[in-house]
Amino acid sequence: MCLGICSLSLALHAQNGPRNNSKNFPEAVPTNSQVQFFNQTDEVYSLDYLKDVVYATKDNMDLKLQIVMPKPYGESDKTFPCILYVRGSAWMKQNLYVDVPQISAMAKRGYVVAIVEYRPSDVAVFPAQRNDAISAINFMKKNAQKYSVDVNNIFVWGSSSGAHTALFTGLHLKGADSKNDSLPDINGIIAYYPPTDVLHLKDDPTAASKGDENSPEGLLIGKIAVWNAPEKAKEASPFYYIKDNKDMPPVFLAHGTKDRVVPFSQADLLANEMEKNGCEYEFYALRNADHGSWQFWTEAMLDKVEKFIVKHLKK
Repeated sequence: MCLGICSLSLALHAQNGPRNNSKNFPEAVPTNSQVQFFNQTDEVYSLDYLKDVVYATKDNMDLKLQIVMPKPYGESDKTFPCILYVRGSAWMKQNLYVDVPQISAMAKRGYVVAIVEYRPSDVAVFPAQRNDAISAINFMKKNAQKYSVDVNNIFVWGSSSGAHTALFTGLHLKGADSKNDSLPDINGIIAYYPPTDVLHLKDDPTAASKGDENSPEGLLIGKIAVWNAPEKAKEASPFYYIKDNKDMPPVFLAHGTKDRVVPFSQADLLANEMEKNGCEYEFYALRNADHGSWQFWTEAMLDKVEKFIVKHLKK
């Protein structure tokens, strides 16, 4: 997969050789009698893929980004809104490469996309994953010129446990972790099928996980069954933060109605809490969609995501 993408990038570099970049470059006039003019106005960008860019080193682990950048012809100084995408993994070690092809669809539309690696829960417990995502945001802002990022337009997108992490980039922590807690300035959060209440996730009969010490949520809070540490479980649950974070960034929430891993009720619970507290959000129930299924990556769904992003762009 990577070889194909990297080869594409090299080919595109070859196409981007020396050229006349004058805005007044004359248009050719065909002489053939059968020629048909074809005019396109919706620009789709060619791409560069930067593999394994280290954004931080924590707990002796190099944390990496997979960066996919639009390459505009003749506009080397152009900047783009940035999407930081956190892939789900049950808070365990992520496969950083599997989403490169589908998330590249957004880069083709004119967004710098950075796939974020976080520390797995067997290396560092919550809120390490949230803090890693914030470090990645700050890295992209600090290196905005290098990666053609518009620092005024930053969005965080996540799936499953990555959506849980994405939500927390817009929420101030509680307790001891709240000291010196600084949130990045982000425009919005896209959360695909997130676990939002890890204390009560087990109570839904459709949940794959049952909250014991070896469950994903148990490992997230320190290899403890959630019922033995309810406060820790609440501290690791976005749901319990909403009432104190009514000014959180706008949220785009999407969940499948036939999710067999993270129950649909987890998104419904969060949406109701955001509605109750006057938060700005959009909520999409994808009929017959399972956890991570194809319905989340159709052009129609990406159109909805992009409409949300465009709505919250700063001019």
